[in-house]
Amino acid sequence: MDFNFEKEMVFGRKHINKLDFNKSKYDFIPILQELFKTEQLNMLHTQQTKDYEVFKKFGSDSNTEFHETFYTYLKSEKGKAIKKIYDKFIREIIFPYLGLNKALVQQFPTIRFQLPNNIAVARKHIDSEFHPVGEINFSYAFTDMFESNTIWIEKMPRSENYVPIIMQSGECTSFNANLCTHYNKINKTGKTRVSMDFRILPLNYYNNTESKQTVTTNMKYVEGGYYKIIEL
Repeated sequence: MDFNFEKEMVFGRKHINKLDFNKSKYDFIPILQELFKTEQLNMLHTQQTKDYEVFKKFGSDSNTEFHETFYTYLKSEKGKAIKKIYDKFIREIIFPYLGLNKALVQQFPTIRFQLPNNIAVARKHIDSEFHPVGEINFSYAFTDMFESNTIWIEKMPRSENYVPIIMQSGECTSFNANLCTHYNKINKTGKTRVSMDFRILPLNYYNNTESKQTVTTNMKYVEGGYYKIIEL
């Protein structure tokens, strides 16, 4: 089934749109609470053992001690638990929301930690600088996302009219980061933002000869690389 990105990924439809689902049925939060041994993930910075200057380069912004802990867990046997919920969430919530029964799906979401007085992503950008055109973005909040500890994104491409993506913990929002410029402000909330984002590429936008590669791992945006195929 084809997806009409140009029609759907606009403000008022699926750009900056909060999904409606049973949060308790697709709850990723307890897994991270157990991993970091705290029920207050928004205070994760109190566990910090290293100092980080404000991130200015892609790669450094995904290389903190918290990222290391999470990705070590993800590669372990225990990591199968969160992967199972992710695949279930894609099949039962994301695909029906998009009207798809088969698509390329990011292998596993990218985890984000926005510490106080820092940012989560190094600079203002649009994803299609690096990613294939046609990807649909989603962000899942482990902690409340608000004010200066969230994503600020254009309501329309090249409009320079930026709005924050506001979410409470356990919520998920779809947005068009593929074509809309987005960035982080310096986090002045005093709270750590923990979230994960993932991307869906409908098959009608897939080019298996795509030459673009991820910035940090040089992984190609193809099935078996950055993506996996999920089918209902």
